[in-house]
Amino acid sequence: MSLNKLRDMFARKEGAVGTFFSGGNQSFMECLGFSGLDFVIIDCEHGPFDTETMMDLIRAAELHGLAPFVRIANVDHKEIQRAADCGAMGLIVPCLRDVADFKKLVDLAKFTPLGNRGFIKGRGAGFGYADWADTETIPEFFANSNDRLIVMPQCETKEALENIEEVVAIDGIDGIFIGPFDLSTAMGIAGRFELPEFKAAEERVFRACKEAGKICYTFTLSPEKAASYIRQGYDGVACSQDYVVFTEGYKAMTGRIREDLRSTR
Repeated sequence: MSLNKLRDMFARKEGAVGTFFSGGNQSFMECLGFSGLDFVIIDCEHGPFDTETMMDLIRAAELHGLAPFVRIANVDHKEIQRAADCGAMGLIVPCLRDVADFKKLVDLAKFTPLGNRGFIKGRGAGFGYADWADTETIPEFFANSNDRLIVMPQCETKEALENIEEVVAIDGIDGIFIGPFDLSTAMGIAGRFELPEFKAAEERVFRACKEAGKICYTFTLSPEKAASYIRQGYDGVACSQDYVVFTEGYKAMTGRIREDLRSTR
């Protein structure tokens, strides 16, 4: 078994279901823990979260068995180090273009021999007292940490798409997260997910991941589409965002109330 349940789900070919989290707090995160989701992506690219809030959200996710991913803003030492040290079990990384960007990501996110991440046994390692971190040797700790942290950059630029076969061959890149909105925009067909050229782009990324034995996740707003992706063999889908589900849920509730009131007048 792996130290990351999402790796185990990948090995068992079980599709993982998650969502983006960018508008809530720790209590909302705990609520998601009772929803049946497998993972959550704490959005530090578009969300308002500082380091301490991100760490508290990771704690809340762990409390109820949600695997906490963090989407950072870019390939930056501080962005990567803080998320990994605070206990992220996965990194989603946007805006990468050439192969050098992906190699730099691995260098910063993974311990030697895969990369050169700075040593610490921080909060994410139980300050060194977590069972998997309390090892006899430092190399054992490095290996466990590298297993626990899934590095999953996004494919959302034309350059990433054009180099995807080379990207997934990089040791330390654990998988690819397709960013359909930005990828379609970069291709000049923003939001036209039904077009053959976009479907071909998705298929190219998916096929490259499968041939390299790497994880492939994607995003959709539709539960039906999420199920369809998993049936196709995708390893995970992030479906919608917390504030969308929150708003749509209350809209549906208030709509039913007002409809019932109108029908009784």
